[in-house]
Amino acid sequence: MNLNTIGANNAYGFVQKALDSINNGVSTSSTSGASGSGFAGMVSDAFNSSMNVVKNSESVSAAAMTGKASVTDVVTAVNSADVALKSVVAIRDKVIAAYQDIIKMPI
Repeated sequence: MNLNTIGANNAYGFVQKALDSINNGVSTSSTSGASGSGFAGMVSDAFNSSMNVVKNSESVSAAAMTGKASVTDVVTAVNSADVALKSVVAIRDKVIAAYQDIIKMPI
């Protein structure tokens, strides 16, 4: 196991702990709207989905190194991970921009 794999595993563990603390700290019943799961649940589900895409990409890349996956599978998985990462970054940027707009509002 190389250093990059250990770092990735630590990062996944950190993100999972953060999601668990968010889910435990925010009750979905108090934030539920028409959808039933609320905004926190929607964000958590989207983030978990993105993490699953990235994990799948890493597993396909590892399988390609052992000769068990084709180059086409690797390219498809890496492109999916890239799209997921860009989506998460775009959403993060929008949330930060909205927060900054709220902070600038006069009371």
